[in-house]
Amino acid sequence: MKSTKPVLLLVLDGIRPDILQAAIEDGEAPNLGMLAERGEAVWDAVSVFPSITPAATAAIATGEAPAGSGILGHAWYDREAGRVIVYGAMRETVISSGPIKVFHNNVFRMNRDDLLAPTLFEELHERGVDGACVNFPIRRGPHEHPIRLKTIESYSKSGGRYLGSAVHGPKEYYMGDLFYSRETGASGRRGSGGIHRSVGINDEYAAEVGKVLLMKQAAPFTLIYFFKGDQVAHHEGLAAQRRYVTRLDGYLSRVFEAGGGLEQMLEDYAIIALSDHGHAPLFPKNRYVDIGSIHGFRVSFKARARLNARREIVVVPGGRSAMLYLREDVGERDVVEALMFRRGVDLAAWWEDGWIRVRKRDRGLRFRPGDGPLDPFGGAWEIEGDPGVLDLRLSEMSVSYGEYPDALNRLWGCMSSPRCGDVVLSAAPGYTFGEVAGGFHRASDHGSLHEADSRVFALASGVPAPRRITDVAPILLEYFSESPEHHVL
Repeated sequence: MKSTKPVLLLVLDGIRPDILQAAIEDGEAPNLGMLAERGEAVWDAVSVFPSITPAATAAIATGEAPAGSGILGHAWYDREAGRVIVYGAMRETVISSGPIKVFHNNVFRMNRDDLLAPTLFEELHERGVDGACVNFPIRRGPHEHPIRLKTIESYSKSGGRYLGSAVHGPKEYYMGDLFYSRETGASGRRGSGGIHRSVGINDEYAAEVGKVLLMKQAAPFTLIYFFKGDQVAHHEGLAAQRRYVTRLDGYLSRVFEAGGGLEQMLEDYAIIALSDHGHAPLFPKNRYVDIGSIHGFRVSFKARARLNARREIVVVPGGRSAMLYLREDVGERDVVEALMFRRGVDLAAWWEDGWIRVRKRDRGLRFRPGDGPLDPFGGAWEIEGDPGVLDLRLSEMSVSYGEYPDALNRLWGCMSSPRCGDVVLSAAPGYTFGEVAGGFHRASDHGSLHEADSRVFALASGVPAPRRITDVAPILLEYFSESPEHHVL
């Protein structure tokens, strides 16, 4: 039985494929360039819908679309509890939702209560494979990790209502000063990265801990998450993200050097590097689409939104997508009609008689899995109406995608969740619906069905490169299953 090389999975949040390609061509991302050249490079892989970080990272960790993972984005409306659940995002959203509640939802609830599918860490543990994780938000595993940050620990011990004393993760779990399995020199007052590092939002920290994990050969499977490229694009735009890729490649160089340099790493490890979603630049003015009011309906909006006798619609924006939860006596078609010609609204989707209907202005189609043409990923679909709504190219035997990649599967994989809104919106290029508190990013955003938000890259050596981010977990589970008793470090 052959031995299996250890695996290094690098998730580079929000880095667009064309941005990375430009950096490689300019010689400013030599490590990622070598990985692309020596391995397999897929530049048109696809995220999930909504193309937003919690949904996408859950898809990477579980292999499931949002309907299977249970994670649809930064926020959703819990009908049973009658409240909006916020996992975190912009400062205004966190403050208006309650920082302690948001911290609880992000660190504890999202993995412990809301994540419906097993993670790679759990699945690999069942196969006798230990995992290590740095900063990745979806990290549920079989090992308990106590909180290390004294202020949070004190709050929990004093009977704080929302915060627990520990989380469950892989054998090695690192998130700033909150959780760390061993001393690395990157946590605590002398650690790298300042205040953001203390809660796990820092690429310098990720590189330093990743370096230690590889030097110590801590686990056969290591996942390291680099966050800043997404934040830079949100606030400064794609040109700034392009500049940041150079620094990011330098962080990766540190990690690779700990394993003997990239040349040696390619011999000793299987490596995947990928982004979780893309980014769409926003217009400099009039970029925000306010759906907090809908003509003819009484809307509840922001952190305290509720469906009740006085409110017919709860609106939960999520960047360039939005979910609308309707009271039972409100018709989806009527709501869509009221929104369809609003500036910045590109697509609206809802269920009708077992089909998903999609509307774009005055055109529409409906679809469902069935005996019909095959898409490039092997899915068979029944499609009726105007294929141009989703920029589909149809023949008797096949369907191909244009500016909405993998649109049928991605819509189905979102709207099949009972946590999804009754009507889902996708923004037109240049526009955003903002966030729960009403704030919005200024330079670039993501979340929509459009290719700008949805295209990702995947670079791989030693394992096949995924074409969808939901392929990552199945690829790695199959890889480790080839030699379940013998993993080399």
